[in-house]
Amino acid sequence: MHINMKYYIVSIGAIFISLGIGILVGYNLNYDQELSKQQAGIIQDLDKQFNTLKETNDTLEKNLEAVKGDYDKAIDFINENVDSLVINRLENKSIGIISTNQDNNYTSEIEDIITKASGNVAFDIVLRNNIYDEKKLEELSSKLNQEFKSTKDVMIYIENALSENNANEKLKNLETLEIITINKLNDNYQNYDSVVLAGGNNGKSGKEQYEKIDKVLIDTLKDKEKNIVGVQQSNAKFSYVDLYSENKISTVDNVEEGIGKLSLVMLLQDSSVAGKFGILEESEDILPYKK
Repeated sequence: MHINMKYYIVSIGAIFISLGIGILVGYNLNYDQELSKQQAGIIQDLDKQFNTLKETNDTLEKNLEAVKGDYDKAIDFINENVDSLVINRLENKSIGIISTNQDNNYTSEIEDIITKASGNVAFDIVLRNNIYDEKKLEELSSKLNQEFKSTKDVMIYIENALSENNANEKLKNLETLEIITINKLNDNYQNYDSVVLAGGNNGKSGKEQYEKIDKVLIDTLKDKEKNIVGVQQSNAKFSYVDLYSENKISTVDNVEEGIGKLSLVMLLQDSSVAGKFGILEESEDILPYKK
């Protein structure tokens, strides 16, 4: 889908020339013979141009098919060899993973590619869908003897816990109340420099859930100047790509594919590269690169 299709404008031009020829033929029937001779010359010239454009268009179509074939081969190569392409790219990088949708949790795949790139997974946490439920917030406030009025308060609590020495104890309080799930919490979790947000929604309330969870989390992490990359799988029913982009974070919309995994590693490797990457219509490029 990233192959440029502008060459088909030639086809459109050819169609209009063909229509023009037909109109002129019909129009000439109402004129005298001398005028028809003059018009016939024009028609012959247009016909030659039409044939030339058709030949050009046929050539461009063949060239486009050849380019598309090369493109598909390149994608297949990356997908098949992604493990070797990411080796050591994330050396000395510490990365946290947060899934913002318990019904669409694929953090194990993200953890796998980070590890293969020699990166350290600082933590892997799933935010459960009831994190903004008022009753849960009241229950959490009572348990910790601390006021939690909104999801923002919970996000700040999580971020503060990850900055302190007793994160396991603090986060266990949330896990006990089934507000989060802790898949992993490494010993050196405090040293994380980047966070991967595993988003995308397969339900109908995607925008609402994004506003209540992802956006609040992004704002919280930005306050700590963390490199944030938002990812989703290409088959997500509700895409978060544009929403993430509106909040000024880079995105990968096909993280389940080899080329999407490479994009993620490249964005984690160099935070100065920004944009929307992947295979969906809203993406800007298939892979991140410095322009």
